[in-house]
Amino acid sequence: MMNRFRKWLYKPKDNVLNIINQIMDECIPQDRAPRDFCVKFPEEIRHDNLAGQLWFGAECLAAGSIIMNRELESMAMRPLAKELTRSLEDVRGALRDQALRDLNTYTEKMREALRHFDVLFAEFELSYVSAMVPVKSPREYYVQQEVIVLFCETVERNGKGVLTFIWNCNGP
Repeated sequence: MMNRFRKWLYKPKDNVLNIINQIMDECIPQDRAPRDFCVKFPEEIRHDNLAGQLWFGAECLAAGSIIMNRELESMAMRPLAKELTRSLEDVRGALRDQALRDLNTYTEKMREALRHFDVLFAEFELSYVSAMVPVKSPREYYVQQEVIVLFCETVERNGKGVLTFIWNCNGP
């Protein structure tokens, strides 16, 4: 029951953020904040309504709440959460103004509001998720990538011999 309530609660926020993301993809495609860090998130964190949960988390932090008994992390993220929620209101206002004007032209004010929001949202996403679940450090992630590259290079170098061996063992 609680899970259905959460989905109901986050759904409108997800819809708004999906629309904003589509607008950013169209309006500022080369200026989007990098989100490479998302690959470091555990699989169970990466889901469709994560953005809505992040928005809800930002609103709660901005209002003074504490994230799951993590007082220090909450206090550290509160200024970012306040700035993010303020930025989201700026984006919504710019979109509202734009909707009353020419829908085919993006003003520089709107582009700037979208850029600022995108950077803040990416920063908050990393901070919030890192506070909630263990996320690999950049060093751990780099080491993991190095191991993958070494494995791929080894398989590539020895691949022909390995495949021949497997073929000979299994027969044609």
